Amino acid sequence: MLRVRLLTAFVLVLVLFWCVTFSTHLAVPVILFSLGTLFAGAEFIAMRWHVIDGQAATERPHPALRREHWGIGTCYALCVPIEWYGPELFGQPPAMGTSLVFAWIALCTVCGSAFFYRREIDLEHSTHKLMNVLAGFVYITIPGVIMMRLSQIDIPGTPKGIALYFSLACVLMGDIGAYFVGRLMGKRKLIPAVSPKKTVEGALGGLVFSALTGLGVCAYFNLPFSPLLAFLIALIVGASGQVGDLAESALKRTANVKDSGSLLPGHGGMLDRIDSLLFGVPLAHLLFLSLYR
Repeated sequence: MLRVRLLTAFVLVLVLFWCVTFSTHLAVPVILFSLGTLFAGAEFIAMRWHVIDGQAATERPHPALRREHWGIGTCYALCVPIEWYGPELFGQPPAMGTSLVFAWIALCTVCGSAFFYRREIDLEHSTHKLMNVLAGFVYITIPGVIMMRLSQIDIPGTPKGIALYFSLACVLMGDIGAYFVGRLMGKRKLIPAVSPKKTVEGALGGLVFSALTGLGVCAYFNLPFSPLLAFLIALIVGASGQVGDLAESALKRTANVKDSGSLLPGHGGMLDRIDSLLFGVPLAHLLFLSLYR
């Protein structure tokens, strides 16, 4: 299982690296992040509706993905191309991309309200489903758009996409550090009601790994900011990633499922793979944006 997990992760890193750094067409990373948002969004809605529909009493490997879940995931995914191509399509400046994304979310809300309240007899049931769809725009879509933005931040003298790679490295190495330190030294449970296996020692070890990774990336690529700043950014991004991991664990525990899906061998679903990034990347984008506009 570990071999399959590592192989899947290696393939994902290669695909990301090629799409962001070596592709000469903006459409390639846009498609990549749109697909990630599509799969993660469909899995999120499947988990939440699994609970709302009263199917969480029995433990399952993952919730079933149905046609309506893919439809909502598509609504989430379309926000990425709207952000980048919408302004050009409507003859507006690039800064209008965010406004067009929120306009799309508003349109989806209006259409969704009409669909749910016409289809469902139980108004409370319909409202719960609609509110979870809106939550998905915040939890899945906005981080997906921000990941694309982060990949396009230009830091002089560094490879294309380095801001995204810095953030990914801090989050993923934090995950690895938390896992191994927790297994070797973990004694005190972190939040057992959410994730029984996570420990305080593992969480602290993950933060150390994130901080050291940030320093290493900064030194290797000669990033134009001080080691102290790299240390602080890595620490903040790593801590945010751990919160994101716990948030998705809470979603799975509520839905009584082991994984969010079965898309990625050895990892589960797309949401299982990017859960830490959903919280870590937006903060990383904010920090990098304050340094490189």
